Amino acid sequence: MTADFGIHEHGTIAPHSHDQRNASRKSLWLVLVLIVSFIAAEAIGGIFANSLALLADAGHMVTDAFAIALALAAIWLASRPASAPRTFGFRRAEVLAAFLNGLSLWLITAWIFIEAFRRFQNPPEVQAPLMLGIGFGGLVINSVAVLILMRSSRENVNTEGAFLHVLSDLLGSIVVVAGGIVIIALGWQIVDPILSVIIGILILASSTRLLWKVMHVLLEGTPAHLNLDLLCRRLEQVDGVTGVHDLHVWSVTSGYEVLTAHITSGFQTAEERDHLLQHLHEIASQDFGVSHVTIQLEASEEDCVEDHHVSHPNVLHS
Repeated sequence: MTADFGIHEHGTIAPHSHDQRNASRKSLWLVLVLIVSFIAAEAIGGIFANSLALLADAGHMVTDAFAIALALAAIWLASRPASAPRTFGFRRAEVLAAFLNGLSLWLITAWIFIEAFRRFQNPPEVQAPLMLGIGFGGLVINSVAVLILMRSSRENVNTEGAFLHVLSDLLGSIVVVAGGIVIIALGWQIVDPILSVIIGILILASSTRLLWKVMHVLLEGTPAHLNLDLLCRRLEQVDGVTGVHDLHVWSVTSGYEVLTAHITSGFQTAEERDHLLQHLHEIASQDFGVSHVTIQLEASEEDCVEDHHVSHPNVLHS
């Protein structure tokens, strides 16, 4: 008999959206092709134009390519089957990929700040027309890439990591174009490192938000979109339920939440308890979108041998 490591005795798994993962994969591949096709042009243009803003944007596009490749690898790993050593499979790989993408954005920002400081002391002459032309090309490429990834990024923290790379690059392209216009119109060479610092700040802000979300998942915090108090009340309102305790909800990865709970009930017959258990599962999985539900029914809280009761607002104890 083959063991099924994806379903536990008291748990049910709502079907995970393979369509969403496939859509994310296609979007990421398309954006990867767009970005790689433009990296060389922007890097060479940055060297000839002597523009730090342009080089910073080109360097960011290189990390965009790595970030997207990492996200694609994580999607492939997450699709691998569960096993005895890894009962949830490699689903957490998507979260780890998002974490690495966030850290890489911080490293990029550090390099931009260091190089900008050097150029503040001795501003080089920038070839503004070349800077403006290539910056406009990057603006077009990154705008298309952002539109492609925008929808998928709302559903998956891994894709969001790649999306933030591309979004930061779009902001960088806007700054590059603005810088080229200012230098051509006013001759202010110092604007190049100033705009580079602005790019760095924008990258830092977006990556910090991503890393905060990733850390919340890794620390097994309650999913932000799930109203825990409402879930508790809904479970308590079911006929036959006398109390809820040891309730825990966390995310293995984006879109795959897990719930465990101990629930006390006055029902005695096996048929009554089975019907109650099915109803409780349906509330958690269908009404609150929890993918994996494990509920243990008990006669009273005093009979619970676990010593880690967690108090939640509005949860009644027997």
